[in-house]
Amino acid sequence: MVLVPDYLLSKEKARQQYDAAFHLLHVTYPMVNDPKLLIGIISNLFSTLESSMEMILKYERQLQLVPNYPDSFKYKLDLFCRKSVRRNNIPHSFIHLILELKDTLELHKQTPMAFQRGNRLVLCNKEYSMKVLSLKTIKEFLDKSKEFLELSERIVKLR
Repeated sequence: MVLVPDYLLSKEKARQQYDAAFHLLHVTYPMVNDPKLLIGIISNLFSTLESSMEMILKYERQLQLVPNYPDSFKYKLDLFCRKSVRRNNIPHSFIHLILELKDTLELHKQTPMAFQRGNRLVLCNKEYSMKVLSLKTIKEFLDKSKEFLELSERIVKLR
């Protein structure tokens, strides 16, 4: 029995989540045309980014470039920003994307009101400031997520 390194499991999970988001956006959404699917796509994209980040951290942990870390998103993101981003020249726009998707998912969980306006999903917080999710925005998130996934796969292959 061959043991698969942890970072390869994270790579596989990231790829599966990306494929699910891609399928939801390009196959399911056009058939159903329900803006509520946009939250499902964002959830899959966030999982893609988180697993890609974990892939790099686990790989660097195997190389003893980063210390052991707890299984906490906040701690992993902090360690990733402090160590991996600088070492691998990862653009900060990817960190902003991770945080934006996480904030959107948290807003959706806590929102007192969410409604459809055409092909967009509008989320309101308690102060009624709105966040609008459109198909164009989600496609941009998908493209940036693919870039980060490919970048993280290149980082793992280079060493």
